[in-house]
Amino acid sequence: MASDKQEIEWQFDAPDLSVVATWLRRRSAEDGWQVHEEGTREITDSYFDTPEWHLFRAGYVLRVRSSPRCPTEVTLKSFGVRQAGLRSRREISESLTDAAGDHAVSVRQVTGPVKQHIRTIVGQGQWPGQKLFSAHTRRVSFALCAGQVRLAEIALDATSIHGADRSEPATALARVEVEALSPQTTEDVARFVAQMRAACDLRPATRSKFELGLRAQGIKPSFAPNLGKPAKPAKVGEDEAIATLAFAVLREHFDRWLTVEPAVRLGEDAEAIHRGRVAIRRLRSALSLFRAYLPAEAQQYREEWAWVADLLGAVRDLDVQREQLLGWQASRALPWADDLAAAVEWIVRQRAKAQAALLRGLNSVRYQRFALAFTHFLRAGEAKTNEDGSAPVRQALPKLIRKRHAKLRRLGDTLGPRSSLEDYHALRIRCKRLRYALEAGEHLFGRKVRAYLSRCIALQDLLGEIQDAHVAARQARDWAISARPSLPPATVFALGAFAHHYIQRVDALLDRFPERYRSIKAWKSLHSAMTE
Repeated sequence: MASDKQEIEWQFDAPDLSVVATWLRRRSAEDGWQVHEEGTREITDSYFDTPEWHLFRAGYVLRVRSSPRCPTEVTLKSFGVRQAGLRSRREISESLTDAAGDHAVSVRQVTGPVKQHIRTIVGQGQWPGQKLFSAHTRRVSFALCAGQVRLAEIALDATSIHGADRSEPATALARVEVEALSPQTTEDVARFVAQMRAACDLRPATRSKFELGLRAQGIKPSFAPNLGKPAKPAKVGEDEAIATLAFAVLREHFDRWLTVEPAVRLGEDAEAIHRGRVAIRRLRSALSLFRAYLPAEAQQYREEWAWVADLLGAVRDLDVQREQLLGWQASRALPWADDLAAAVEWIVRQRAKAQAALLRGLNSVRYQRFALAFTHFLRAGEAKTNEDGSAPVRQALPKLIRKRHAKLRRLGDTLGPRSSLEDYHALRIRCKRLRYALEAGEHLFGRKVRAYLSRCIALQDLLGEIQDAHVAARQARDWAISARPSLPPATVFALGAFAHHYIQRVDALLDRFPERYRSIKAWKSLHSAMTE
């Protein structure tokens, strides 16, 4: 049996579980609630991940649970969100009626949604067979009912946590958990929970059992692939070779991409998609910036990163557009904003297709070979660079920055009221490249460069807002014309109002451009900042 649901649960630390049990047993049928004790059982939970922490990086925990006379249960739980003891998270479970006694074997026996989710996160070459720790719980269960309807399950857990080899002393905790069985009953359950919390001196839990287990065992999830040294630009001095800095920048952003890749594969976290796209954008920028100092083969990787960036971009653009539509609906800017619901649903379907294409790309032989080759390229490092790569950073980097500043000026100085929005977007890209070049050597420069960087980022952000508003208006028109199946007339009308809103926003943002541009256009001020 399998399930995929949103778990809504209150979690509290209890000074004394017996006090809570006594209070529950003495509850009368006031307020229309009844509390029924349902018995005690022993539970053993084991937690797993891959050696590279794929599930953790994707925001999930894998648990195998066994209890006498009950099927073994394998569950993936998302980290979810927590507020004042209330936690909401996704829970995907499978029951194994003929599971082996070994929990590590049970993990491999799943065949349904848990396996599918794991495969999406880790790809085909990994499996979460590394046991982190186990927890043994003595659970006293109660049911909260209203008449014949079960509203919630209440668990009083006395738990001891052991390491994977049980050689360390156990860590004990006492916890009260209340799970609402339906979103419709959450408000009723919340009132009951408030009474129980006040009467029994319960404190909202600040950490899950998984988090407490990691802490008790001294386990710190980390992902540090071997990409060579130095791994950070900040470790490179001004007298070292420019190729050393180039490889440090590439290693830093490839590490960021690999760290977020499991969450990108899963596609549930829009912010993870954004972080992955930024990491790839910076990789491509660095391959371009340091081109003269890198081995010739480096540029073939730039082309491959462009392919991956396109896959992510299709997903990210739809995320942004959905957020804009939802934001516009929430603002109630127009009385017919609710008519945009059909457009939001259409975007969700398009986003699912784009995410599927992204996952196919990341699972492809092409990507696997490319990622492995790029890893080997970074490990080899500057040993394969030409003689130019030995130029000291203090000599070579300012020249690279000046070239990027000059390209920005050549376009920026020509922009005016009649310039196309495509030209403003091109300037945004040049501004971004200048920013990335400065950030590569930020640790070598003083506070004036950091001040300049803040102005550069402000211009980039403004140009980004202009581009986003332009794309939103253009996309709204395209949806209204070409969406299949066709959108309802009311939605098409609302999309027209949406497009008009963003056209007006573009005009307002363009008025702020001249001042922002003037703040970064002078080369002398940047040059003096780098040489202070």
